Amino acid sequence: MTPEELFLKKKAAKKAARRNQPEEEGELKMTSLMDIVSIIVVYLLKSYGSDPIVITPTAGQKIPFSRADSPIQDGVPVYISTRDITFGDKKIVQLTSEGDIDPAAVKNHLIGPLFDAMSEEADKAKQMAEARGVEWEGRVIVVGDQKLKFSALVDVLFTAGRAEYREFAFCVIKTS
Repeated sequence: MTPEELFLKKKAAKKAARRNQPEEEGELKMTSLMDIVSIIVVYLLKSYGSDPIVITPTAGQKIPFSRADSPIQDGVPVYISTRDITFGDKKIVQLTSEGDIDPAAVKNHLIGPLFDAMSEEADKAKQMAEARGVEWEGRVIVVGDQKLKFSALVDVLFTAGRAEYREFAFCVIKTS
């Protein structure tokens, strides 16, 4: 008898032995179900308990490094790269090749288009806070580039202050 025939004979014998046995039903025990539910609950709590805001830098933006150890708090992000200023999902103002804000958009440190966008957002946020019965915090998260000029940062902070934002947080990448 060849090895292949012997293998097929043993396989047929096992198959015949299984036919005579009653079919087993698969079932989940209560402890298995509780384990699954516990894992799902822990996953959801971990997912929803993360930071209240997600910061995604614009293309080519390099966020500065710091040893600061404070968690990020909820606020309105303003992205300042070496090319433009973005508020919400809109590019508000272009920066010159030297890194200065377009002179046509700035008057006495007030960036007109940015002020309009921030004032509108502040009014919406105030109404939402009033409807919930909480105080509006007025926090801006400044996501600036490493090579950002100080004069551009001053203009953005002045504009945010005029739009009634009172607190400023700076986005940095934590080093160890």
